Amino acid sequence: MSARLYPEGYGSTSQLVRRASRIALAAAVALAALTAPALRAWAAGPKITASWRVAAGGELALNVDVERGWHLNAHDPDRPYLVPTTLDLDPPPGVAIADVHYPDPVVRSLGFAPDTELRLYEGPFTIRVRLSGGSGPPAKLGARLSYQACNDETCLPPATLAVPFEGTGTR
Repeated sequence: MSARLYPEGYGSTSQLVRRASRIALAAAVALAALTAPALRAWAAGPKITASWRVAAGGELALNVDVERGWHLNAHDPDRPYLVPTTLDLDPPPGVAIADVHYPDPVVRSLGFAPDTELRLYEGPFTIRVRLSGGSGPPAKLGARLSYQACNDETCLPPATLAVPFEGTGTR
């Protein structure tokens, strides 16, 4: 008399393994199809553009635009665990950075922290840079915008965007 591991109708162990493999594969394909658009949006992150212009008095202005639905933490986010938005500058010899002025942030609560007001930059905003030394804007100025982009549900890893000033007022 032989004993069977599974009752009649279930087939052999190898048939069960094949069935389970097919079910697991179908579940993985369905999960990938459902999450692929969200993963692509998260992986791509928001569109963030930046361009320089020479403002009144020779001051430089970096115009930044953050895609709708996303925000950056302010330069002074008011929470030690939040990554601030910063503009790092490499002036040419003979030129010094006199002042970097960040805009006033938008203060509001988000879905993941409804009782906490956060300091944010959304949509278009401008960071102003006053230089000293030299005569007028430099021909070139190295610059990097560091930030952490978030939406109402998640934050992406911190990122840095090269934004060199090249004397033409464009980037």
